[in-house]
Amino acid sequence: MLNRNDIKRMITDLFRTEMARHQKDALAVFDSPAENLWTNIPADILRQAIMKAGHMFGYKPLAFSSLNLMTDYAYASYLRTKEVAFLTSGSTGIPKVCVHTPQMIWEEAKGVAPLFEGVKRIVSLVPSNHLYGFTFTVALPHILNVPVITLPALPTQSWEKILQEGDLLVGFPLFWSYWLRCNDVFPKGIHVMSSTAPCKNEIVEALLKTGAARFTEIYGSSETGAIACRHEPYKPFEILPFWDVKIQEGIPLVKRKSREDWQSLPDKVTVENERFIFPVERQDACVQVAGINVYPKRVEKVLAAHPAVAACRVRLMRPEEGDRLKAFIVLKDGVQPLSVDEIRAYLTKQLTVHEIPRTFTFGSQLPVSSLGKDADW
Repeated sequence: MLNRNDIKRMITDLFRTEMARHQKDALAVFDSPAENLWTNIPADILRQAIMKAGHMFGYKPLAFSSLNLMTDYAYASYLRTKEVAFLTSGSTGIPKVCVHTPQMIWEEAKGVAPLFEGVKRIVSLVPSNHLYGFTFTVALPHILNVPVITLPALPTQSWEKILQEGDLLVGFPLFWSYWLRCNDVFPKGIHVMSSTAPCKNEIVEALLKTGAARFTEIYGSSETGAIACRHEPYKPFEILPFWDVKIQEGIPLVKRKSREDWQSLPDKVTVENERFIFPVERQDACVQVAGINVYPKRVEKVLAAHPAVAACRVRLMRPEEGDRLKAFIVLKDGVQPLSVDEIRAYLTKQLTVHEIPRTFTFGSQLPVSSLGKDADW
């Protein structure tokens, strides 16, 4: 059972996440006390946050006069419905509402708890209003009966003073890459955790070499929750015990032991054996840009609607090029050449900063391979 403090932290993290989306100095929102957020948040962002909180806790959004009043209302709604709904807000396009019942919440928390035996404290670098943060920094602490410390995801902190032996440090791949660039070193006895996106094997290796006592990567989605885990680089993910697995025509299907519905995995995978998998690529053609899920086809659709564009392709850069999107554009016959600044200005009106391609290439026809299939450029 969640308590009022849990609900308040989830709402506070929701406010901070919404404010960070609209500020250049995103980390500044973490410096303000929770009570100050209410007076500092712009009215349009406040409306968005209130609407999302209503989705999360199952009530019709209202105009609240304070954070405490909103927390009381959300907590009462949670006690009535016993459900929490999470939005796939890391993704572009229309967010999907993913409802998690108490049975699902506690089944998952209890199911992953054995992975973290001996943990004395959880240090969270992830927002609790997203499912990953909720499961591992709200629900799991109740099962382990340990306290939670929340920090902004800023790698240049005094970690030797912050972390203690027995801590579980809950982060994500983009943070870990920055951590390594800062040449940080873990104090003794720190359990490191990652999720939300694939953590490259080189990053896992480096984290273990810099002193992490144990590493855990969680595989799953907002729709399913945690499905599998691994502890070492280059190893397959093991399906967690609260999931049943069956292989149908070479494709693994999973279902929670408490439920009847079988479902496919969020990604295309290769199967090591029935309970061990290697994720290959997302089923929904989604890619990661700076830790955010982005759909290149959506960007293509917006770009193709420009009156001067005849055809276009958008894809993720190759590793040596960078980690953003890139676009190839074929202009219509007879139109004036477009500048990159004009294209960016057009896209900025309709897309988020993560969706806007970093580079643009112009040509007379889309690049194709010798077999006539889409090719890189």
